[in-house]
Amino acid sequence: MSKNKIVLPILFLLLFVAYYSLLKVIPADYNDIHDHAAFARKMCTGEIPYTGNFLVYLLVNIFSFFTAKVTLTEISLCLLLAFAGAYRYFLSLKMIENVVGDQKYDYWKNILLAISMMFVFAIPVPGYFLGDQYMYIGTYVPNVWHNSTILFLFPFAMLLFYFSYEQLIEFNAKRNWWILGLILLNLFIKPSYFFVLISVYPLFLLSKYHFKKEFWYTIVPLIVGFLILILQYWIIYKITVPNAKDASSVIFLPFYKNPEFDDLYLIPIAMVFSLLFPLLYSVLNICKIIKSRVFWYTLFSFIVSVLIFFFLSESGPRASHGNFYWQIVICTWFCFFVALLALMKDFKTTGKTLKNNFLLSIFTIHVIIGIIYFVRILVTGGYY
Repeated sequence: MSKNKIVLPILFLLLFVAYYSLLKVIPADYNDIHDHAAFARKMCTGEIPYTGNFLVYLLVNIFSFFTAKVTLTEISLCLLLAFAGAYRYFLSLKMIENVVGDQKYDYWKNILLAISMMFVFAIPVPGYFLGDQYMYIGTYVPNVWHNSTILFLFPFAMLLFYFSYEQLIEFNAKRNWWILGLILLNLFIKPSYFFVLISVYPLFLLSKYHFKKEFWYTIVPLIVGFLILILQYWIIYKITVPNAKDASSVIFLPFYKNPEFDDLYLIPIAMVFSLLFPLLYSVLNICKIIKSRVFWYTLFSFIVSVLIFFFLSESGPRASHGNFYWQIVICTWFCFFVALLALMKDFKTTGKTLKNNFLLSIFTIHVIIGIIYFVRILVTGGYY
């Protein structure tokens, strides 16, 4: 029997229990899973309209049979999150197997690596030691447990990143259609990663294809996505607001939503410890990774994700929502995963060298901290 036929159902069940437990443990005032289930019920009853990123709420209502009942919508949402988490594990496992192989002796190693990517977390320095003991606030995390839309987006952002990178290696017309479909799916779930893609992907396409016909073909999905993004902006900020005093907008306001530290010089320190494993891998393998297109694609994606957070914000009632942070989670996760795949390839080619073992130890520390963070949420009910 295939290992996925054994692991996937168990993982799906465990994830459902985890998300449902978090929904009940985290106070409703600070629980995005609770809020998103409530949004779905209000959309079902017509109290509020479906927004531009409607897909999660529509699916919640479909799988709760449009009953708008609290328990059914919460169960429906947690099932969707469990599916997304299991699918992310499946995609991670397949990509790991492509690098290290799927031989019998790799059975549990590959599984553990794929599962570890669901827990890997930032090292909370200096934030945890500045008085408030925050593990989440003040870091650039590759995983969250409290926001349902970013959790559901994860596997589809992974696919979009993968297919777009493959298109940078060699143009494929069929792949272009997959990219278009994934762009639409990303936008209808949460446009966070698309903000990064539309900023970075065209530059790499131009570098690869210049102004040849392949460039114009590959840019079409981005144009379609951009037009839909404008439509979403209009729906969210112009149509769905009941009156002018409730109106919000996107504004350029540097560091307005910087929740980390009063002293900005601490931000680079937090960034180093948040991404310690991929940073150390890059430094210790600089001659190799500097020639790697996937390294540069991942690096530029992360940089743009942070710049969006630093310089864009929302005004009005949505000013405190922090919606321009979520692309950082996705892109930080990419940094860890790309570095992990590279390290696994190094183990395959050069074996258990001191450098490889050291880097794996650093990655393990990130994973252990992520497990501690998850347990901490269950014990304290707070995810900060």
